[in-house]
Amino acid sequence: MISAAPAPALEAFPPTFYYANAIELFERLAHYGMYIGLSLYLYKVIGYDDVEGGSLLGSFRVVGSLAPIVCGAIADRITFKRSLVVAFCLYAVGYLALFAFPVKGLAPLALYCMAIGGGFMKPVITGTVVRTSPAGRQTTGFAIFYRMINAGSVVGKCLAYLMRVLVSLRYVMINSVVASLVALALALFGYREPERGAARPTSLAETLRGYGTAFKNLRFAAFLVIFAGFYFMAEQFYMTFPKYVTRHIDAKAPMEIITLINPLCIALLQGRITGLTRRLSPLGSMIAGVLLASLSMLVMGAVPTLVGACLSGAIFALAEMTFSPRYYDYIASFAPEGNAGMYMGLAFVPFALGAYLGGKVSGPMIRDYLPEVGARSPFTVWASYAALGLVCAALMGVYRAVFGSGAVAKPAAA
Repeated sequence: MISAAPAPALEAFPPTFYYANAIELFERLAHYGMYIGLSLYLYKVIGYDDVEGGSLLGSFRVVGSLAPIVCGAIADRITFKRSLVVAFCLYAVGYLALFAFPVKGLAPLALYCMAIGGGFMKPVITGTVVRTSPAGRQTTGFAIFYRMINAGSVVGKCLAYLMRVLVSLRYVMINSVVASLVALALALFGYREPERGAARPTSLAETLRGYGTAFKNLRFAAFLVIFAGFYFMAEQFYMTFPKYVTRHIDAKAPMEIITLINPLCIALLQGRITGLTRRLSPLGSMIAGVLLASLSMLVMGAVPTLVGACLSGAIFALAEMTFSPRYYDYIASFAPEGNAGMYMGLAFVPFALGAYLGGKVSGPMIRDYLPEVGARSPFTVWASYAALGLVCAALMGVYRAVFGSGAVAKPAAA
């Protein structure tokens, strides 16, 4: 009897892959530690009302989501390593300014400074995952990347809670300054420019033609618009949830700890969920994620207690584990060789659309149905968000029917 030949060993991820993921972890630690309480910071420390705060949150997220479109292309030209250095210098300055000068005149500038820093960092890290993931292991690479995002969220929110309780809400910003400086050190002394698929420098005209080519692809453009609904719902855990919990459930509720359920589940279970959903097509997996996200919104409003909030967070974690790794993988399939940074920048367009709509909708909804004083109707708020998610899922179904659920054919480089 002839024994079967052993399966070939999988190619290992290179050191730069792991440095990039470590940088991602510290950046997310800084961001989520700040962002979970930002709506309260704008309201209590700086003095914005509900609608003003919602509008600024939306603008901040729009700039942070659209900046990668330009900054990703710049990163392809100036190298990923230099882009990371620029990013974390901007992050550190932005966090420090928001802490040192918490006034209305400076707050938007500090937030936009962070947003532009993220514009350089986000496409570089996702582009590094694309460039350094061995052949056939890109889905696994993105699963590891997404696990780092959520591990950073867990640590960042724990530190934010401790700082808020033991010192004050304002001093949460110091955590973010320190984490940004650690990430800067990793970028300077550990990260090496990835060689695989490195892009040649392109002119501005070539870059603009590349964007034009991308948006002329109806399949790609429709994908970016429709899938914004998922990120609208995700944003409500930061735009609506902090005021909902502290106003309607318990003013002393540990909101940072409650929201740990979501990233902790993802950090622990992402690998298993990725394995369970591997047989689904990318679009099928993403549609399932949107439906789970809609269920999460509905549970939040139907069970207006701490238990309901925890259950909603766990359900949304399942939604993210199902949706997000396949999202980045699907976006990468559109990118011509050498344009990974640019296309990973375009991956943030749905974030921008979802954040813009989220900021415009959440402020008035909080003012009208979750006021600090007066009658409240949390079910109206969260059921409305769930309804938008169902519309998004239906449009995704139409998209799949029109374009199919198979892999995207690689376009030629612009």
